[in-house]
Amino acid sequence: MDEHDGAAPSAMTIHQLASLADVPVRRIRHFVAEGLLPPPNGKGRAAYYDRGHLDRLRRIQALRDANVGLDQIKRKLGEPHAGASPMDTEVETWKKWEIIPGLELHMRANLEPDAVSLARVLAATARQLFLSEQDEAEPWE
Repeated sequence: MDEHDGAAPSAMTIHQLASLADVPVRRIRHFVAEGLLPPPNGKGRAAYYDRGHLDRLRRIQALRDANVGLDQIKRKLGEPHAGASPMDTEVETWKKWEIIPGLELHMRANLEPDAVSLARVLAATARQLFLSEQDEAEPWE
């Protein structure tokens, strides 16, 4: 661990967390959106991160520095639980595939790999069907 662990407050703003972990704020928000890092405790301006967030963020960064992909990091570390409160469990991360502009397929990000594969196939098939129907309709327009 880092020598700054003893200096880490038990409640941190996103800017304090970013400074302690030497990670940009934008990257922290991305990790939360991707489901790698749990959302902060609380909501709005009262939201805060704890030492569990800092520890997990450092593990994520160490794996990234070793050129491990985000999907592999998520599998290796498992679902984030640090600092999770009952309110935080209501937040879900979703994946989406754009079939055509304005038409998307959405699914929860925490589903089994088989479900993710099926969603990719469904999106690709729907895209092909739409494009083939569009090609067939063009000569008559």
